Amino acid sequence: MSDDFLDPRELQERAARRLQRREELRRRARRQRRLAAGGAVVLVGAALVGVLLSLTGGSGSVRTATASSSSSRKRAWRPYTGPVPILEYHVLGRPRTEVAYPELYVPRASFSKQMDWLDRQGYEAVTLETVEQAWYRGGTLPPKPVVVSFDDGYRPQYTFALPTLREHGWPGLLNLKAEGSDLYRSNVEEMLAAGWELGAHTIHHSDLTTLDGEALREEVAGSREILEREYGVAVKNFCYPAGRFDEATIAAVEAAGYVGATTEVPGLATKDHPYELARIEVLGSWTVGDLASALRG
Repeated sequence: MSDDFLDPRELQERAARRLQRREELRRRARRQRRLAAGGAVVLVGAALVGVLLSLTGGSGSVRTATASSSSSRKRAWRPYTGPVPILEYHVLGRPRTEVAYPELYVPRASFSKQMDWLDRQGYEAVTLETVEQAWYRGGTLPPKPVVVSFDDGYRPQYTFALPTLREHGWPGLLNLKAEGSDLYRSNVEEMLAAGWELGAHTIHHSDLTTLDGEALREEVAGSREILEREYGVAVKNFCYPAGRFDEATIAAVEAAGYVGATTEVPGLATKDHPYELARIEVLGSWTVGDLASALRG
């Protein structure tokens, strides 16, 4: 699929402007609370953070501020084994020409608004691995967890989704084809360094329900082997291409040692069906209201 890309400098400038606006709002809210409590000393630290953000334009200091904010939020995490929404995205942008599935193109402005809305509503993005730690190993999650997943490996997932999620201090889940994606190895490595999780999405994006034997094993287990060898990280989750799976496919995924697998079955993911995890597929025509309705549903 083709897509128009923003210049990286423009992305950085846009990200810096958003960070400055968001930090200003946060400073105002903190100022009001701290004045009421007499905590004037803390205001100096908030002002220094704002200065550092404006000077760096969203580089290293952004990650420092994000880490501090994330650390503060994480203190509110609690054990949780209930349903969790997993959002599903493909291409971020508008197609230049006719494409087979135009609804899989989500405009970048829409994606930004959706992430901003989630943040305002108290949602916090986590990896699927973090969810599974809470479900099966006594780990913790934020009060309103959400997983933001991206399928296939399209360039805007690096050029736009990465900096957008970074503004919120959030990771994503990249379900990557082992061969033939639009992402360079360095792109994926940067996403992993930002805390993203890497999931397997077969080698050739094949319909797994048409395969059996060694061909099925290669696409399921082989894709994991390639990704782990290429990027040096554990790949614990699988994503069925086009959401197509059957009993034989599930058995192959389980035999390959995956902890879970995501589908395109609509709904919230639950711990009772680790190899049939539902997702909310976000379409290009969706408004923030549509996303809110899907999360309620």
